[in-house]
Amino acid sequence: MRPLLKYCGNHSLNDVIVTAKSRADYLGFVFAPSKRCVTAQQVSRWLKEVEVSQKIVGVFVNATLREIEEVMEEVSLDVIQCHGEEPPEFVTTLKEKYQKNVWKVIHHSKSGLQTMQAYRHKVDGFVIDSKVAGQRGGTGVQFDWQVIPEYQQEAKNQQVPCFIAGGINVSTITQLLEYNPIGIDLSSGIERDGRKSTTIKNNFEERLFL
Repeated sequence: MRPLLKYCGNHSLNDVIVTAKSRADYLGFVFAPSKRCVTAQQVSRWLKEVEVSQKIVGVFVNATLREIEEVMEEVSLDVIQCHGEEPPEFVTTLKEKYQKNVWKVIHHSKSGLQTMQAYRHKVDGFVIDSKVAGQRGGTGVQFDWQVIPEYQQEAKNQQVPCFIAGGINVSTITQLLEYNPIGIDLSSGIERDGRKSTTIKNNFEERLFL
């Protein structure tokens, strides 16, 4: 079974045009301070201009319920991705209030698995990403992939998908596939000069879907 694929950090009409014409299952938009931050109004406009078949993921960092709601008033999200230090209780409230799938990002560390276990039966998926000081994601930095099987096993125990993020690109995808990831999440890995590239995306997918 091929891995699920998410292209995140779409932050222009050009990005959406490129990633909509892809084999991705999910397109992600960052509604939090970052170099790829977008507004709900921008995303709403782009999704009206481009025919998109993928599910839409909204990425938030320690957002309030009201901030998430304001985005959802403009954009029909399929998944709410919590990328900060949101506690399990907040995730439960999100699910009950909006009846949407909620994913939790776990930044790899010695306590990563323990943190992941705290969200058991509370989330619909996990994204394992690198921990980089001062940055939340989209860094292109790879964590120690030797621990992937441990995260994958915990996600399997919880019966939810686990996406691997951080440092994934045309050069590293073959190495990542050795771990049989259920999901792959990348942002900078298909970019050139900060923009999603059709050429790089196509090269990446050729290697991913051999």
